[in-house]
Amino acid sequence: MNKRIYALFTLIKVVCDATVIYFSFLFAYWVRFTSGIMAAPKGVPSVDIYTRVLPVVVLIFLGACKWAGLYEVHPVVHSEDDFINVFKGVFVATIFTISATFLYREYSYSRLVLVFAFFINLFALYLFRCLLRVLRVRFFTPFSRDAGVLIIGEAKAKESLERNLLRHGDFDVYFTPEIDIEEISGIVENNRVEEIVMTDPAAPKKKILELISFCEDNDIEFKMVPDMIELKMGEMNIDSYFGVPVLKLKHPLFEPSNYYFKRSYDILFSFIFLVLAAPFLILVSLLIYIDNPGPVFYYHRRRGYRGRDFNFYKFRSMVIDADKKLKSLMKHNERGEQAFKIRKDPRITRVGRFIRNFSIDEIPQLFNVLKGDMSLVGPRPQVLWEAEGYDEEAKRRLSILPGITGLWQVSGRSDLSYREMIRLDLYYLENWTPGFDIKILLKTLPVVLLRKGAC
Repeated sequence: MNKRIYALFTLIKVVCDATVIYFSFLFAYWVRFTSGIMAAPKGVPSVDIYTRVLPVVVLIFLGACKWAGLYEVHPVVHSEDDFINVFKGVFVATIFTISATFLYREYSYSRLVLVFAFFINLFALYLFRCLLRVLRVRFFTPFSRDAGVLIIGEAKAKESLERNLLRHGDFDVYFTPEIDIEEISGIVENNRVEEIVMTDPAAPKKKILELISFCEDNDIEFKMVPDMIELKMGEMNIDSYFGVPVLKLKHPLFEPSNYYFKRSYDILFSFIFLVLAAPFLILVSLLIYIDNPGPVFYYHRRRGYRGRDFNFYKFRSMVIDADKKLKSLMKHNERGEQAFKIRKDPRITRVGRFIRNFSIDEIPQLFNVLKGDMSLVGPRPQVLWEAEGYDEEAKRRLSILPGITGLWQVSGRSDLSYREMIRLDLYYLENWTPGFDIKILLKTLPVVLLRKGAC
C-alpha cells in the first residue's frame, strides 16, 4: 500500500482528534457550569480561562493517543482493541492533566470538568473511530475494499485466529499452508493484503527471513505466533492479536512519524555542519588536487534504501583509475565473503591515506543526506557487487536509509568480520531510538580521532 496515503489518513485522524478533544472540553465546561444541571455556588468562571490552556491540553491528549497506538499505520484493528487503546490514551492524558492542575497556582480549575471531559473524550474518540472505519471502507477510494489478512501455517493457533478474524467480519481472510513466496506474491497482488501472520514458528529460518523481506518490500506488516520458548523469554515483545499472542516483527523506523523525525534532524545537522566546515572542505579539496591532479570528488554507485541505487559521494582518496585496478587486487581481499578490504591498498594516495585515517573523505556524504539518499546513522551503503551477493538476512539492511556512521563503525570498523557487521546493522535496525542515534554519533568522534579500525 502507498505510505503517503496512510500518512494522509493519519494526519486526518490527528486533526479530527484535536477537534474532538477541544470541543469535548468545551462541552464538559458547559455541562458543569452553564447547562443548569449542576449548581455553581462559587459562580461561573469565564470560558476564556479554559480556552487559554486548551491548546496545551490538546497536545497532551494527542501525545497520549500516539503512545496508546491510535495512529498505527495499518488499518487491521479489532474494534475492541480500538476501544482499549482509546481508553489508555484518554486515561493517561487525563491523569497527567489533573496532576498539572495541582501544580498550577494561578487558577484552580474544576476537577469535575476534567472528569466529565474524560468520559466525553472516551466515547467521542471511540465513536469517531467507528465512523472513520465505515467511511474509509465505503467512500475513501484507496480503502474501497476490505483489508485482508493472510494466515500461513497449519499450527493449532491458525484455527483460532481464522475463526476470530471471520467472526469480526471486517477483513478478508486468506490462507496458505506453507511459505511459498511465489504463491504468497500472487495472493498479495490479487487481493488487498495488509498483514501476514505466520502461525508455524517451526518453519525453516531461511524461509521465514525470505517472508520478512517480502513483507518489508511490499509494506505489509508481519506477525508471527511464538512458540513456548519465545513466550517464556521476558525480553520478547508479545502482543495480543484477535485472541492469539503474536510477535510483532516490525522495526520502529517503519513508523512514518519516526522516519520523518529522523529525516528532519538529518537535514538540520548536515546543513549546519556543511556551512561551518566550508573553509576546511575547500582546503582539503586543494590538497587532493595538488597531490594527485584530477577530480576532487569520487562518485560511485551504491545500493541503499529498498534496493535503490544512488551516486555515493566521497573525497577522492585513490588514484584516478582505482576501479579498474580492483579486479587484480581481489585475490588479496582480507575480509572475504561479500565485502572487499585490504590494508595498505596500493591505490591510495598520500593525502588519501591521511583523510581516510580520520574519515575526512566521508564528509561529502552529507550531500547524500540532504538529497535523501542517506542518513547520518544507519547501515553502510554497499557497492553493487557486494549487495548482489546478499542473503535474506543481509537484505534486511536495505529496509532503512544507509548511514554515514553506524553501530559497526563505532564497534571496530574494519576489524570486524562481514557477519559481525551484518549482525550489528540488524541490531540497530530492530532497536532504533533517537537516543540510540545520538549515542552512536557521540561515539563516532573518538573512534575517528583514535583511528580505531581504520585502514
